[in-house]
Amino acid sequence: MTESIPHDVGALATPDLLAWSLELAAELTVRLSTPAFLDDLPRFQYGTQHDRSAEWGLYADDGTGHVEEEADCAGEAGVRRGVLPEITTAVERLSRTLDASQTALAGHIDRIFEMPDLRREVLGIPPGKSAFRHAQDYLREHLHIDRREAKRRVERAGNIMPTRTVDQTQTVPPRLPVLAESVHHAGMDASAADLIATTLNTARREAALADAPPELVDEQLLAGERLLVANAQDVDPETLSKICGHWRQRFDALVTPDGREPTEAELNAAQGLFYRGRKRGHLNGLHRWEILAADEQHEILQTVAAAASNPRAPGPECVASGSADSTAARADPEAADPDAAELTVLDPRSTGQRQLDGLVSALTGALALADLSDLPSSGGSRPQVLVTIDHDSLLDRVHQNRAADTVLSQAAYVGPIQPRLIRQWACDADLIPMVLGGDGQVLDIGRAQRLFPRRLRQALVARDGGCAAPNCSIPAPWCEAHHIDHWEHGGPTSVENGVMLCSHHHHAVHADAWEISVRNGVPWFIPAPYIDPSRRARRNRYRRGGTADPPD
Repeated sequence: MTESIPHDVGALATPDLLAWSLELAAELTVRLSTPAFLDDLPRFQYGTQHDRSAEWGLYADDGTGHVEEEADCAGEAGVRRGVLPEITTAVERLSRTLDASQTALAGHIDRIFEMPDLRREVLGIPPGKSAFRHAQDYLREHLHIDRREAKRRVERAGNIMPTRTVDQTQTVPPRLPVLAESVHHAGMDASAADLIATTLNTARREAALADAPPELVDEQLLAGERLLVANAQDVDPETLSKICGHWRQRFDALVTPDGREPTEAELNAAQGLFYRGRKRGHLNGLHRWEILAADEQHEILQTVAAAASNPRAPGPECVASGSADSTAARADPEAADPDAAELTVLDPRSTGQRQLDGLVSALTGALALADLSDLPSSGGSRPQVLVTIDHDSLLDRVHQNRAADTVLSQAAYVGPIQPRLIRQWACDADLIPMVLGGDGQVLDIGRAQRLFPRRLRQALVARDGGCAAPNCSIPAPWCEAHHIDHWEHGGPTSVENGVMLCSHHHHAVHADAWEISVRNGVPWFIPAPYIDPSRRARRNRYRRGGTADPPD
């Protein structure tokens, strides 16, 4: 724009005001981003001042009676203008002002989605079903922002924006008026506003469930809103979180001094399995889940976790026998199991790792054995893992000098995934492997009789009893049937080519930690040289006795 900004910006139409704002913001960004920006900054001025160090008892006078100190920050008019701290603060205030504008627009769009006629007139979205389920969906698609950010904007608008009555004739004040005024005047960070709103709304909701006196609740909430907003002007969100916690303690002591137990309906509403996203930083490959379980659900989970993390549980022979040998075995499991001394070395997992592997193994076993009648929500078919992998990756023929963008291996939910995991799943998961060629054409969609059918699984369970790996106590329902000669290399689906493995040992076998050979109906495990340089064959002695010879 070549014309100057009008003095009365309030008279500008909204498109013109936006155009001016964008041009000014762009110019500001260019100016602040240049390396020469620091050269043009005004400097703080220093002058000679009276030495008060004798009064403070810190330093001796140098004989002149004067030392150089920082000048009084009041200074002369104009001396301080444009220094870096002032610019940094002003840009932050500008950012908060824009946050308030984004929140306001999110609130308007949310309100529009509740009125089909207005939605068509203002957003051009026809009545009925559309591409957007709600305002958050529209913001995410239209602005290319994270859905959690879109949800935060809509919820923030519901707390700080005034609304209208159903007949559109009267204006209803914001739910949190003190917070609204501070946000609209750029008084705090958006995360601080969300923290205050969550604290106050949660306190109101729980006080209502406790049948606290409404007048007392309203009085304390208004006082709390003023207190928290005032503190937000001077502290960061982390410190504000502590202040919110202290206020909530005082609120509960005043409003519900006797406290209350949660109702069964509240507990049922709160329980669930929640996905919290990927871990950031160096643990970016891990996914985070949260479980809120009732007592009976916790009992089942703890039973699975305890069994998975306790491979030293006495076997059937030890429990049934009352001999001195069995008593010694219970006192010292290594005395009855010559391979047990190597357990710590061969299975270095932590308790948490073993519990997670046990839970995943139990679910994997349930997935493999589920009846069609047990899964009405899946449309009459078992849940199936859909993965895509290119042919060379499936056969483990990817060379180091191969271009990374030619390797396709991904799962429906996780996205890009290691090819070795798909090769492992191909053993016994209900997997649909879409094998692609180099130019993306479909080469194969699974192979007939790849999975171990129920009849063959039962035969493997009868033979192995559970995980066949040395010293492993994971039961058969939690195990997966593994192709000893890998399926992707042409190995048949048969009892002779199968072995039961828990999730952990299945990973280990596919990572070449073991080679497996079946002799006289007993699976023997030959460790990799890094585990045992002599590569002495081992078998699981937890369930089966006998002295079958190891393979050559």
